[in-house]
Amino acid sequence: MTDASAPELVYEPLGPGHAAALFPVLGEARVWEHLQGSDGATEEQVRAGYARRAAGPSRPGERWINHAVRLAGGPYLGRIEATVYDAEWAEIAYVFGLEHRGRGYARAAVAWLLRQLGVDEVWATTRPGNTRSRRLLEALRFRQSEPTRALASWDPGDLAYRWDRPSGDGRWGATARFHGRPP
Repeated sequence: MTDASAPELVYEPLGPGHAAALFPVLGEARVWEHLQGSDGATEEQVRAGYARRAAGPSRPGERWINHAVRLAGGPYLGRIEATVYDAEWAEIAYVFGLEHRGRGYARAAVAWLLRQLGVDEVWATTRPGNTRSRRLLEALRFRQSEPTRALASWDPGDLAYRWDRPSGDGRWGATARFHGRPP
């Protein structure tokens, strides 16, 4: 089922070639005000980081999913990522440029990502002051929960959210195009 109100987004496997397009979108310090670190202070640092993500994990039992997100026929908006652990559960993260927030793009992208994971348990973390992220997670039926897994993105003081795949729920549609090799 497709949500006619959802934006048409394109998901591209993230690679070093995305640095030139995403650095102007994600390079501003305010983008990272609720996140620890950043993609890098220069386009070269971003390119190197995206090359590491494209290479994939070195730990057995992990699968990485990293995608650049853009509007169909339009600009890059941000990126989404997930680490799937032993094909049992996953942890996700997302970051979008300031000018693209509040338009439903991140929500549609995270909903798309949830459908790609192939697991029934997904975790995300956010800082208490990140109201937009908290609303996004709650809108997608994540619930605040004490971590029962070792979450790589959790820092003391963060809030952890857990999502469990709804059974028989067809409301996860969003118009999307996938470009590149399947995750």
